[in-house]
Amino acid sequence: MWFLVQVVKGSKHYEVDSPVGNQVLISDTTEMVISARAMGAEGCRFEARKGNETFVIRDFKGAQAAGSLAAKFEALARQISALAITSDALLSDAAGESSA
Repeated sequence: MWFLVQVVKGSKHYEVDSPVGNQVLISDTTEMVISARAMGAEGCRFEARKGNETFVIRDFKGAQAAGSLAAKFEALARQISALAITSDALLSDAAGESSA
């Protein structure tokens, strides 16, 4: 199962100007984490990490403002049926329904 959570300052996934609002996707079954990595003026990248391995999910060219990719990251969370821990809402459940 995937969970959409918000990281706190001090976490290795925390970025001051995070393009996704410091949200990450964590899996309780695969030990994988999906996060956004800012690359300065070059852009941003959604990447999956498991141990020392890193896999690129999607690149976004050019500088990205803080929070500018949050909707795209949340869409990715919905694609993998992630449970949103950052709010009271379930992004999507196994039946494909949303609840509040």
